[in-house]
Amino acid sequence: MPGVAANLSRLREELDRAAERAGRDPASIMLLAVSKTRPAADVAAAARAGAAHFGENYVQELVDKHAALADSGLDLHWHFIGHLQRNKVRFLTPFCALIESVDSVRLAEEISHRALAAQRMQPVLLQADLAGEETKFGCPEEDVPALAEALAGLPGLAWQGLMAIPPLAQDPEQSRPYYRRLRELRAQLAAHYPAQDLSHLSMGMSHDYVVAVEEGATIVRIGTAVFGPRG
Repeated sequence: MPGVAANLSRLREELDRAAERAGRDPASIMLLAVSKTRPAADVAAAARAGAAHFGENYVQELVDKHAALADSGLDLHWHFIGHLQRNKVRFLTPFCALIESVDSVRLAEEISHRALAAQRMQPVLLQADLAGEETKFGCPEEDVPALAEALAGLPGLAWQGLMAIPPLAQDPEQSRPYYRRLRELRAQLAAHYPAQDLSHLSMGMSHDYVVAVEEGATIVRIGTAVFGPRG
């Protein structure tokens, strides 16, 4: 794809500079290329240009791309970042590198059940809803303690941190309070569950990833700035 290699190079440079300003190791920040609605050929092109982690919002689309590229020889790590229905968990647990959108105890229990059946540990993130938006999914902040307790105790799960989607805003600075709160929440949970390696904060998209990195993001979910505008 024309431009993807240049886009990835520019993004990596900007992420590195943001990390250095925040006194962080640039290597600690993962660029997750959000490939929803993009064909498998675009994913392959991005992988050849240096991307390794890809995020998808829809189970069937992810399963289809995984199958299409399984024999490509490319080093692909698939993340599921959309709302996940319990009846579709079984399609992801055999191969998904990270399920970022765990927002209920019942979903966590189903992922545990299916991960055990697949005989693997399933890495997951707790998706927190810090804004109370009716149009977005995520675990309300008041329910986070119960979900955290489940994630820490269920077999087959490797709970690795938190994810959030702030309200859409033109000004990236409007996302900062939500990212800061997610960082604080992660610190509280890490202190309460010292046996869990809660190293990841998945936050930040194409318009506000610099602010997210400044606030501690370890995974930034970037689509348009990698692949260009959708047709």
